[in-house]
Amino acid sequence: MSRKNPLVAAVVAMAVFGASAVGTAYADAPKYPSVEKTSADTPKKYKMSKEFMEAVGKLSPEFLEQFKKMTSKHTRFSEDATARQVMMELLSDTQCVTTMLMVENGEMAADCALRASAHRWPKGHLLAYVQLNQINVDSLGALPGINELVEKGLERVADMAMKKDFISAGAEMGNVLKGCATCHALFRFDKGTSKYIVGE
Repeated sequence: MSRKNPLVAAVVAMAVFGASAVGTAYADAPKYPSVEKTSADTPKKYKMSKEFMEAVGKLSPEFLEQFKKMTSKHTRFSEDATARQVMMELLSDTQCVTTMLMVENGEMAADCALRASAHRWPKGHLLAYVQLNQINVDSLGALPGINELVEKGLERVADMAMKKDFISAGAEMGNVLKGCATCHALFRFDKGTSKYIVGE
């Protein structure tokens, strides 16, 4: 028994010091864009085309205030991602949610749901990728209802998943996807950089 003690002590020491070394390595690792950080701390100001500014200028102050309130949760700003790329990020996260619900991993389902709900904001502004003839209250008026289904729905999914109520979470996820489909039927974002962003 006494012969095994030095070996056991060595293994324990390696485990402890190894964990410490790994912890130090991760602590010193560079900070990459993540859930908490993207390429800009605040929305970068871009020069927008005259027709875009005219269309936005026709929106009522009340609607703009409602839109601002609805989107205030988005505090991660990208100087590179287009709206279409952000939508692909959202798709990836919602696929993660459905997968984790299927295997009943509430913690990871909630993580993915909250990340999707608070997705990053694209370069310029979300409106910079909407067709010009849709920058009006009639078209954009559908967004609060869609937001309730998608982003608020994902928050509800996260809460249900953490409570391990996977049946209810799955049903709510169906409503989330319904909201996604409704949005896609109304809006189609241009590929690549917004044609309304004309300067830094």
